[in-house]
Amino acid sequence: MAVKTTRINRFIATLAVLACSPLMAPQALAGQDYDTALNYYKQKQYEKAAVHFETASLRAPGNLAANYYAAYCFHLVGKRPEAIQSYRRLSKNFPGTKEAQQAQRALSAIDPQYKASQTGNPAAETGNTGNLDVGSRKKETAESLTNRLVKVQKATGKLADVTGDFIKSIKEMVAAIPLPILILMDERGGEFDIAPSVVEHDLRIQNTAPRGWGSESSWKESPAVCSGTKVIIAQYKLNSSTGEYVTTETEIGVVRHETGHAIDHCLNGFSTRESFRHAYYLDEARVPDELRGRMAYYLQKSTSGPSEVFAELICSRLGGETDAYRKEVGELVYKHFPLCRKEMEKLLAELGVK
Repeated sequence: MAVKTTRINRFIATLAVLACSPLMAPQALAGQDYDTALNYYKQKQYEKAAVHFETASLRAPGNLAANYYAAYCFHLVGKRPEAIQSYRRLSKNFPGTKEAQQAQRALSAIDPQYKASQTGNPAAETGNTGNLDVGSRKKETAESLTNRLVKVQKATGKLADVTGDFIKSIKEMVAAIPLPILILMDERGGEFDIAPSVVEHDLRIQNTAPRGWGSESSWKESPAVCSGTKVIIAQYKLNSSTGEYVTTETEIGVVRHETGHAIDHCLNGFSTRESFRHAYYLDEARVPDELRGRMAYYLQKSTSGPSEVFAELICSRLGGETDAYRKEVGELVYKHFPLCRKEMEKLLAELGVK
């Protein structure tokens, strides 16, 4: 009898342990995922952090921080659809909170459908190019659109304000963009924001690495960045070798590349359309083995590869790269992605670019 009672007590004790185990408790599992996500985040492994933040937010829907940082990390690594999904969930489920307001600001920048729902612009919602009201805007000039699209941000840190000469050079570059593209950007929330450094636009990115760069890199070293439909242009970038900030005046080509990303966002992700992705994978498969290492940035997995190729092809169409190394690689992209180039030219014809 004593043996039987002991076994029963052990069984009850085992059940008690299991009841407290993460295997039995979604909240505890969510806590584990959140802690794991934080560790990855501190190590700047944002893609892994995003997955665990997302899992934690789904297991514990009331964890606003997990939901926000899932979206934010997806956003940092260029996973726009995943970021939009997480931002939307946060905005819908927790209206009025600080996190939801941050999510809504992000959606306004990266989600044309969300922006369309706020402005009542059905063309932006569908990514349609045919509804652009180019005809009624014939009196628009490149100069007037440039003055409306270009913004200048005052210095907020240790760097000096941008100079008048730098502003003039950026305005000249923007004014040279075909008028239909400027109208597209104007109608769908595009901007060219000039700042001393790209991180002064969003200090949260100052210690993060751009997609496809090495983990030791940071946005402080970048001359420009696309944030949804906006292009952030820096006059100064960090030279990681010396620790000093240097001018970006010779890197106008990077601004053209980031403009390609902004156009992609204005069209609700043209590079994610089946026709462009199909062209991309056919072209990508034909890239010679001996060039794949040099072109690795444009051969990234998921949506990243098509997105970068589209942006670089737009860059070529707008005047090309200006830095010697990027110019060489840009020419390789132009040469080895002919089907993608054809899709881009069809798009530009739809927009009315000759």
